[in-house]
Amino acid sequence: MPGIDLNYFIRQANKLSEKIEQRKKELADETMEGRAGDGRVVAVVNGAGEVKSIKIDPGAVDPSDPAMLEDLVTAAVNAALAQSRERVQSELSKISGGIKIPGLT
Repeated sequence: MPGIDLNYFIRQANKLSEKIEQRKKELADETMEGRAGDGRVVAVVNGAGEVKSIKIDPGAVDPSDPAMLEDLVTAAVNAALAQSRERVQSELSKISGGIKIPGLT
């Protein structure tokens, strides 16, 4: 087809890929928090989905009910991971114009 420069599209796709990878690296350094039990358990994760820390208020520890603490930790981690995924998707969507690119966004 005359007038279509495939090399231009390939260069643009490469630039987009580079921008997305750079933003992913930046997001890996950002942290998000998830809270459970009225903030008695706080999980902190980064944009790469890694758990960075878990803080537990001593008042949340009931030796007679370890299952409650386990549930609070699980809920806080899940909330933090959900927030992290949402933030990453939102940021990458800004770069890609909302287009889902398999393997990148």
